[in-house]
Amino acid sequence: ESYFGAVPDPRAPNATHRLGDLIVMMIAASLCGASNATEFALFAQERKQALSRLIDYDAAPSHDTFSRLLRLLDPEAFGRAFAAFAAAFARASRETPRGGVA
Repeated sequence: ESYFGAVPDPRAPNATHRLGDLIVMMIAASLCGASNATEFALFAQERKQALSRLIDYDAAPSHDTFSRLLRLLDPEAFGRAFAAFAAAFARASRETPRGGVA
């Protein structure tokens, strides 16, 4: 989540889910083939046990939550943060012994 800490949260102060958690959910879902807000919400609901190793949430966000976030998120700030995350992930996967990253 530290890679995405500089991404401004465009949501209201009373948002239920942390921005970083939503981003983790979307990235994980995307890596598993999800491509839209409805699929992100379904993934967060169905894979809660697996995601709980990374983040903690009581109820999965709705597709409306993901859709609203995607409309409001600053694409340039997110792009910079994601590029830094992807570069670090690539470095880590090169440094991990073969078979260490699924």
